[in-house]
Amino acid sequence: MLRHYLEVKSEHPDAVLFYRMGDFFELFFDDAVLAAPLLEVQLTARQRGTPSEAPMCGVPHHAVETYIGKLIEAGRKVVICDQVEDPAEAKGLVRREVTRIVTPGTVTEPALLDRREPNLLGVARWKEQQGALACLDISTGSFRVQRFATVDNLIEELARLRLREVLWVPDELPERFGVWIAANVPCVTEIDRGLGDGGDGAAARLLRQLQAASLRGFGLEPEELGVRAAAAALAYAEDAARAPLDHVRSLEVEHPLGHVSLDEVTLRNLEIFRDQREGGRRGTLLWAVDATSTAGGARLLRERLARPLRDGSEIDRRLDAVEELFRDPGRRDRIRTRLGRIADLERLQSRAVLGNLTPLEAGALRSALTEVPGLLAEIAGAGAEDLRQVAATDPVTEVLERLNHDLVDEPPASLAAGGVISSGVDGELDRLRSLAKNGKEHLLELEARERKATGIGSLKVRFNRVFGYYLEVTKSHQHRVPGHYVRKQTLANAERYFTDELKELEQQVLGAEEKQVALEVECFDRLRLLIAGHAGRLRALAAALSRLDVHCGFADIAAAHDYRRPRLVAASEALRIREGRHPVVERGLPGAFVPNDLDLDPETEQLVILTGPNMGGKSTFLRQIALIVLLAHVGSFVPATE
Repeated sequence: MLRHYLEVKSEHPDAVLFYRMGDFFELFFDDAVLAAPLLEVQLTARQRGTPSEAPMCGVPHHAVETYIGKLIEAGRKVVICDQVEDPAEAKGLVRREVTRIVTPGTVTEPALLDRREPNLLGVARWKEQQGALACLDISTGSFRVQRFATVDNLIEELARLRLREVLWVPDELPERFGVWIAANVPCVTEIDRGLGDGGDGAAARLLRQLQAASLRGFGLEPEELGVRAAAAALAYAEDAARAPLDHVRSLEVEHPLGHVSLDEVTLRNLEIFRDQREGGRRGTLLWAVDATSTAGGARLLRERLARPLRDGSEIDRRLDAVEELFRDPGRRDRIRTRLGRIADLERLQSRAVLGNLTPLEAGALRSALTEVPGLLAEIAGAGAEDLRQVAATDPVTEVLERLNHDLVDEPPASLAAGGVISSGVDGELDRLRSLAKNGKEHLLELEARERKATGIGSLKVRFNRVFGYYLEVTKSHQHRVPGHYVRKQTLANAERYFTDELKELEQQVLGAEEKQVALEVECFDRLRLLIAGHAGRLRALAAALSRLDVHCGFADIAAAHDYRRPRLVAASEALRIREGRHPVVERGLPGAFVPNDLDLDPETEQLVILTGPNMGGKSTFLRQIALIVLLAHVGSFVPATE
């Protein structure tokens, strides 16, 4: 067994290997020494006191997700080597294979993800004074490529994105890049520069993934560095998922001129995402303006705060949507109520594609899609262009209809015990259910007959996993046991027997139950494949609802805290703020925030000399101006009267 463990470990030297042995996943040697304190489990040893002593620790297989989560949070990679055959049918050692690879950048399990944050895997490449960064969120299918002219620009983008895992080729980038990612990224992986090239090159790999004839339609040239970065991200994520990434069918190439650049120092000093004192979310701009109701909306809000727009017409389109919702609080409340009942469509469609969707998650998807028609009806006929676009989104009714037809009203968390597929979906499944149910009724009838025939009133038909069904008779009634009873087990106070009739009924009941569960797995897998086949439409719907959620959240914040719509004047470089307030500070004050004005104009007032005592509010005023401008460029109302 240890020989096979070492073979698997040699293929994944940088990961912690969880090796299934019966009801436990065991860790050995350096992995056990490293993981035991992180997992808070006892470090023991195999063959202790001998030259073959091997440090080890273990965790129960049913709770493995919790322990994986602890290692992922610590920035570690985990490889799961599970049993892939029934131990009862195995000849010799039970066959084991690597069934999952979990890394910080390729997690899809909801319990291991922050629902309000993206989970990004990045690949950084550099050649001849040009850089590229590919970012993939396998949990949603989001996929982007960016280009950079300097290493410093690349580092600034990494700081803004807060990636969970970065892949890089060490000899491509300078040492300071490696130092920065080691200090700031939870998981860093060195890769071979050929990762993702396959047999026919990175461009061909990317074209197959995107199902496209040319990369130029995405804004990429076949031989450029961004293509190699993107292909490497796909290859790494697909290997980890052990499944095709069929939900990744689009690629966005970002152009820096489309957004206001926010470097690492700006993000930190303005406390956009992280409070400098506590290091948490509370006390940040994101915290102050986040009134989203959905996980997708929360992630989109974070993205928009990190990438403020430059295009005034696009900003005004967003502001039009916010204003329309702001002026109609009744409709806004109805929309927010419905949005609050919508599960994470982006991540659910991803789990369906990767084969990980559970019955409970399918039920959550059904509940979400049930809300969609009413939600879209609320904004039908809207005046704002962005709201009209959302209202025209495809509600994917075929998936809802199939879920309503195939899935029980309250699906369980897993497929293990059955009870997932509705009656009428599969004739054979209905027959097996009836057989199992009737078989149990026959068992009760048999028990009653045997009591009457033997005169043993305490005789019982019982069941356990080792012996199956049996007749149990206490010692005091042994003299009444008929001759055709066959002894199965002797206990201190009772004897256990079986009869030919009981054995036949056992085969009927257990066989029907086992076949029923297997058939339910098949039926659910067909349902999952149908959902996966509509992943693109579901993702488009999720994106539209996230946009609506952000608009609604901004409108709600504006109404609750007296924000006003900013005016963008294309021909002017002046900045005028009347009665401006700091959006974060005013939320934490016990009393009213004292508002203040600002006038800056390249022609008449190019400079403000700001004086005052320590703790007098100079820094607050400076940050307040920056945050008001930032909110305006994101498409939000701002804390000012004008």
